[in-house]
Amino acid sequence: MKKFITITVGLLVGIFSISAQNWCGTVEHQKKLYTDNPGLADTLEERLEAFNRLQEENAANGVRNDDHHIIPVVFHVIHKGGTENISLTQIEDQIRILNDDFARLNADTTNTPSVFAEYAGDTRIKFRLAKIDPDGSCTEGVTRTFSDLTNNAKDNVKALIQWNPENYLNVWVVKSIENFSETDGIILGFAQFPNLLWSKSETDGIVLRDDHCGSIGTAQGVSGRTLTHEAGHWLNLIHIWGDEDCGNDQVNDTPTAKEANHGVCTNHFPWDRGCETGSGQTITQESGEMFMNYMDYSDGYCQNMFSLGQGTRMRSAINQYRVNLTTESNLIATGANDNYVTVDCAPIAEFKANFTYGCAGDGLNYESNSYNTPVDSISSYEWTFEGGTPSSSTEQNPSVIYNESGIFKTTLTVTNRVGSSTTIKEAYVNISPENADMSAPYFQNFESNEFPTFDNNPHWNWTTSASEDPSWQWTTEVSSPNLSPIDNNINSASIRIRSSEFNQIGEKHILITPSIDLSNTLTPVRAYFDLAYARRNGNSNDNLKVYVSKDCGRTWTRRFNKDTDALATNGGGNHFFDFAPTDNQWDQFNVNLNTYAGEGNVILKFEFSGEEGNWLYIDNFVVCNSNDLSLNDHPFTELNIFPNPSKGDATIEFELYQDAEIQIALNNIYGAVLAQENLELKAAINSIQLKEIYSSLKAGIYFVQLTQNGSGVTKKIVITD
Repeated sequence: MKKFITITVGLLVGIFSISAQNWCGTVEHQKKLYTDNPGLADTLEERLEAFNRLQEENAANGVRNDDHHIIPVVFHVIHKGGTENISLTQIEDQIRILNDDFARLNADTTNTPSVFAEYAGDTRIKFRLAKIDPDGSCTEGVTRTFSDLTNNAKDNVKALIQWNPENYLNVWVVKSIENFSETDGIILGFAQFPNLLWSKSETDGIVLRDDHCGSIGTAQGVSGRTLTHEAGHWLNLIHIWGDEDCGNDQVNDTPTAKEANHGVCTNHFPWDRGCETGSGQTITQESGEMFMNYMDYSDGYCQNMFSLGQGTRMRSAINQYRVNLTTESNLIATGANDNYVTVDCAPIAEFKANFTYGCAGDGLNYESNSYNTPVDSISSYEWTFEGGTPSSSTEQNPSVIYNESGIFKTTLTVTNRVGSSTTIKEAYVNISPENADMSAPYFQNFESNEFPTFDNNPHWNWTTSASEDPSWQWTTEVSSPNLSPIDNNINSASIRIRSSEFNQIGEKHILITPSIDLSNTLTPVRAYFDLAYARRNGNSNDNLKVYVSKDCGRTWTRRFNKDTDALATNGGGNHFFDFAPTDNQWDQFNVNLNTYAGEGNVILKFEFSGEEGNWLYIDNFVVCNSNDLSLNDHPFTELNIFPNPSKGDATIEFELYQDAEIQIALNNIYGAVLAQENLELKAAINSIQLKEIYSSLKAGIYFVQLTQNGSGVTKKIVITD
């Protein structure tokens, strides 16, 4: 058998449908931790090798580890108010499946081939939902957190909420998981190995998709064994094939396996792919691979066993790494002990509305999502609706009309015989006037230090993220050189945001304009803004989206989407220190609003997210007919070059809003013209390959210039070897 090294691994493939090619991310998660924490790999490998040696010595000396263990569990449901906010019943179904699999009480044990059945057995490990939380309060073993991080989740969700991993197994349930591998696929879940508990306790636990949590509700039709697999990793099991070709999984009663098995099931037995018996292996290799083992990648319905040796390894992991978790004192403290008497818990107030934006006169439907106790035990609901009609209600799911514009809070108090709970959501409802606040042409130059709210002119107000801090901020440190000129004054202020300051990776920071009347505006109509941005380092991953709504924010359509490379205005290089752009490090961007020309109530929403980025600045926001934009005599809008930097294979893209003859030129840094062409083009998005202009550029800095009638735009491009 080959030596197992924890960092030489490929991706974990999911344990369900071969046709969907689902994936598990445990090992990729560990590799990322190693990358982010240099030196950690060697230390953890030493700890793992020591653990493996102790296992071998105990086996050689006949030392048995037959203790029974109970593990307290808490499920943290991270949601946006959708179906991913799964029920307690679905979570209890998952616990049932997990315990059946670990105790070999699963109904499909008869599918285990007889040659392997003698090696299959009860792991002597049981999982129970905690009944007492870290504060000593009554709990159902479930928390619920409203967050955007439920989408494309990774370790970031763990910072939202975590109970002490020395006392609980934390399971985060999310809508989707980011594929942080280098391969296509869908990640269903990932765990953290126990030898990381001493150094990365803040990320200990398991992340699981809601549609693979249990076998009912949103997981209807699946086997529910993703958590079985991930719990094995959490207790130090590795893959049946040892994560390399005919590798060593450090368990002697599992046959050596060549690699992950996909779609292999009972009808394929015996399944032999030519691996030899490894040193110390106590099970024959003659019957092939144990593809029905929970730590392989065969479909969930084809898995049905842990081996006795795997059970021993998991119990040893508890005794060595998670020793406090299953002690009687911890079981009593978490309400997971055998003698715990279940009691009713006080409810935890939670709610959602079908919309949080609307026009004056619109109605909203509220729904109580209160939890931690059966719904029928809640004896009263007390709602208050700032700005609403009615202003209060005692119904479970009331309806409210908002007749006046404004930003309003909503409060809910729920009570049962044990206690009560109140949730207040500030700035929860945003109601716009039926008639737009502003008319096109509209501009905002961000010169007032009152931005984003204006006490004497509330119809000028912009709306920012209510729950995120730090977020968008007003600054006088830099301003644009009027690329989108809106007056004749010299500007001295702008707004900015920086993802390296965000509390959580994945946060979405919102900035919303006042409503704008475009009923008298003809095409072409655009929203223009000046922007400056630089990445901070190679890990910078920022994104700016702009959405547009014509129904006061009830529905949004995305009209602009730029990532780190497309946003960079400094040539694309890293800028580690605070980015303060010079005049030539600003670019003009725009959003096409032609489909909204003639609409009487239009609002735009900027949405910024990212990680490890530098400052992004915005200045001189204008909404107007393109022909009205001061000093903008050329017929083209934004000039984009991508990729930038490039190896000479870049695309030059720009949009014409009218047919025109333009000149495109390529200059070097000394101003010498290397190539120049005159083109007659139609009103459309036009693309030109850089190689068509100049086919053999050497590495260096160049400038692409578009001109028409003496007016134009210029953009830098960096060519690399």
